[in-house]
Amino acid sequence: MGKYAEIIVKIHNLPEDHPFTYRVPDHLEVAVGSRVIVPFGSRRLPGYCVNITSAPGHDDLTKIKEIVRVIDEKPILTKELVKLAAWGAKRFLCAQIDFLEAMIPAGLTAGKSLKAKTLLRAELTETAKIAQPRGEKQKLALSLLAKEGPQTLVALAKRGIGASTVRSLEKYGWVKIEEKKIHRDPLSGIEVAPQAPLPLTKEQSYALERILAENSLQPVLLYGVTGSGKTEVYLQAIAEMMQKGKSSIVLVPEIALTPQMVERFSARFGRRVAVLHSRLSAGERYDEWCRIKNKEALVVIGARSAIFAPVEDLGLIVLDEEHETSYKQEETPRYHARNVAIWRAQQHGAKVVLGSATPSLESFFKAESGAYELIRLSRRIAGRPLPPVEIVDMRQELKDGNKSIFSRTLSKAIKNTLLEGKQAIILLNRRGYATFVLCRECGHVMRCPACNVSLKFHSVEKKLCCHYCDHQEAYPNLCPACGGRYIRHFGTGTQKVEEELLRLFPDARTIRLDADTTTRKGDHQKILQSFKQGKANVLVGTQMVAKGLDFPNVTLVGVITADTALNLPDFRAGERTFQLLTQVAGRAGRGSVDGKVVVQTYTPDHYAILAAKDHDFAAFYREESSKRQELSYPPYSFFVRLLVSSKHEGAVVSACSFLAGFFHGKCAILGPSPCPLERVRGRYRWQLILNGPQLKPLLSIVEAAARDFQSSSFAGSVRLALDVEPQNLL
Repeated sequence: MGKYAEIIVKIHNLPEDHPFTYRVPDHLEVAVGSRVIVPFGSRRLPGYCVNITSAPGHDDLTKIKEIVRVIDEKPILTKELVKLAAWGAKRFLCAQIDFLEAMIPAGLTAGKSLKAKTLLRAELTETAKIAQPRGEKQKLALSLLAKEGPQTLVALAKRGIGASTVRSLEKYGWVKIEEKKIHRDPLSGIEVAPQAPLPLTKEQSYALERILAENSLQPVLLYGVTGSGKTEVYLQAIAEMMQKGKSSIVLVPEIALTPQMVERFSARFGRRVAVLHSRLSAGERYDEWCRIKNKEALVVIGARSAIFAPVEDLGLIVLDEEHETSYKQEETPRYHARNVAIWRAQQHGAKVVLGSATPSLESFFKAESGAYELIRLSRRIAGRPLPPVEIVDMRQELKDGNKSIFSRTLSKAIKNTLLEGKQAIILLNRRGYATFVLCRECGHVMRCPACNVSLKFHSVEKKLCCHYCDHQEAYPNLCPACGGRYIRHFGTGTQKVEEELLRLFPDARTIRLDADTTTRKGDHQKILQSFKQGKANVLVGTQMVAKGLDFPNVTLVGVITADTALNLPDFRAGERTFQLLTQVAGRAGRGSVDGKVVVQTYTPDHYAILAAKDHDFAAFYREESSKRQELSYPPYSFFVRLLVSSKHEGAVVSACSFLAGFFHGKCAILGPSPCPLERVRGRYRWQLILNGPQLKPLLSIVEAAARDFQSSSFAGSVRLALDVEPQNLL
């Protein structure tokens, strides 16, 4: 009896999201998770095997085509990950192929195959002792191998000995050539001293006990103040899993945090740690993927996509800083790592730990309602106090004649910190030098031609840049609108903060951490290592510096303006502001010396800022959740966002009206309305937001509407993107 495979073919926007049946030729080994090449119409396309059967549901077996070839030596995905793709497609309203493509290591798309890297190595044989080499190159090769031992062919070539010379020596039996597999190791060069487990506090011990409790598989919300030792709890829980032969996945919200986490975990678990994130080379990512799949590594650390690691015996998943919106992917498939983690844990009977000093409202709401188990770490390690937070009203500073970026309070604090030989972190959640450039004669603001947002001035390159589509142009000498010469940049970016710091404090050794200074692989690690070693004493950065970093010598944290996120047109603005301020405040005073935090703001009476001042999550949660409940916003309801875009604004408006007709009387609708960022990359953007008390009915309604939309006349010119439980409404 023949064998048949069900294949998800790599074609996006197919009318039906289902597999196609192909015959498996006798000479091919195909399994669930294999990538294959199949005939599809007149083309040959890559696809994924999602099922093997001996009885295909097809009337005429003679019409079933054969698989052409298998791409990889072994299946790239596990059966569980294939099952996850089917679940994820329905949960996040996308195609299975979108999920499957998101899971595999970078560099393996479009039918491309990566293989293990190998090097050929030459070694002398016993008969080499009586060798009579004929030429100078042969003599040199034998001499080098005798003195220095086995050499790779690459190394010999660098010494002037070509492969043909070595092959001749092999032919005479004087050397043997072996193939050696090379592991492309992202941790090469990282040397850390082994570290024994630290003694736990009473609260930590209880947290560890509950995480390891076998009678409960409820997700755990580990709500611990900054510096309370959440990471040590993770480490000891993972050690217990390793004792049982089980693997663990640890997610961090920013790539910038990965090097520091890797150091701590490597000090505890050595080379049993694997790293997965987008800054690895394709080869490194593939080799780490293989190490995980072969159970050579039992601890996986990485950013959002590491949740798809091919772990087959999973015991624990940790989401550190679980509140971070970076755990939600903003492109298709728009999954949230938290949901995927809980699904995977259920398949394995594993535990999920969500750790944060500022939990998301959704997670804390679930903990209060009993869906999650709530565990608190209410004190810092060794009884260290949380740093006092001083709020500076920048309106008063201006009235008193201080027009500087830095308030008098923050300037004095920086001066004292440097005199004491300590370090400071300065946060500004905005990169670049200035936030907009305008003509003072006519008021024209320089905008991106594709996105209609103000261009940011970058002083080092002397360019105006769009942070949405990367459009760049030279700083204008004349106004393009009126020809005026009075062009000026306004606002403050991280570059300008760094420049002003050096002007006020010439002896400061500043270093900057933002998207502009971390464009190359390894930049995050170099910057943070430099700061850790004391080569710099002031770290200026965007939100990258607010999370998870642990530098004992930091005694001052300064926030240039707390209002950046607060004034965004998004219902989560208050929550994000509170989280950012509380998290960055927690970077101060983590060592033996007490810390201090200075927050500059133009809205000192806002409840999010007042709650952050007192490190009071409970007060913030009461205020914010009350407002959300009154408006019936998440976590008291569910949102699904429909983002409609086109190069023609009229088509977008018409398509939105067409879509809105599907939902009248079925659920609450916000909109349709233009997005706050109305045009990005040349496309006009409008949105509808559906609101309902339960998620499943919303998903069914939207799925049906999306099918009808794709068969409508709008589908050719208008793009529809579906976002389930969106984290960003801009």
